[in-house]
Amino acid sequence: MKLDEGVTLRITGVEPGDEIAGARKITIATTRGAIPLVLHSAPEKGRAVLCVSGAMGGYDGPSMLYPRLGLEMPKRGLTVARLDYRAPNEFGECLVDAMAALTFLGGIGNERVALMGHSFGGAVAINAGTLSPLVTTVIALSSQLAGAHVVGELAPKPILLIHGGADTILSHESSQALYDRASEPKTISILPGVGHSLAEASEEVFGTVSDWLMKQLH
Repeated sequence: MKLDEGVTLRITGVEPGDEIAGARKITIATTRGAIPLVLHSAPEKGRAVLCVSGAMGGYDGPSMLYPRLGLEMPKRGLTVARLDYRAPNEFGECLVDAMAALTFLGGIGNERVALMGHSFGGAVAINAGTLSPLVTTVIALSSQLAGAHVVGELAPKPILLIHGGADTILSHESSQALYDRASEPKTISILPGVGHSLAEASEEVFGTVSDWLMKQLH
């Protein structure tokens, strides 16, 4: 795998770990180090969601959205993978991690993948979405604008942008700018009074995201 930045990575193996409450830890061994995943597998193969977090990394996303999706979406036929970064806040390396995880998901039988990212991860998701043919839709939550200049290249893959109107870490104007630069199909939701973690609207965000996933990965 070689990206525009000149970063090259090769997957050398996959190591399954313990399974707890339907979630299995997976380590993707690569020539640039180990990439950790938590995998919530649906009974049937074919459709999956890859979740990437902000600059600090982690598996959980905003307000524990990603673990909740991991619990709920496999019941609806969607596998959920939650990625942690090898080198948080290093954009090129995090993009490589996302691409490797997409390769892994394709290798286990998924043909359609939704890619979702929060904050810094929104730009990672947008970039990876333009590069991977597996990705059929992108969801960017409280996304930064930096690094996401390629958003116009996503089309005809649909993008959903969600941002809090009271976000003091990254202004909602960032997602508005992404929306303006994106080509159709595109959807944006600015949530009044909601901050960067989307905690004030966690139920609404879960409902919007889960409905979007079911529609786009039908």
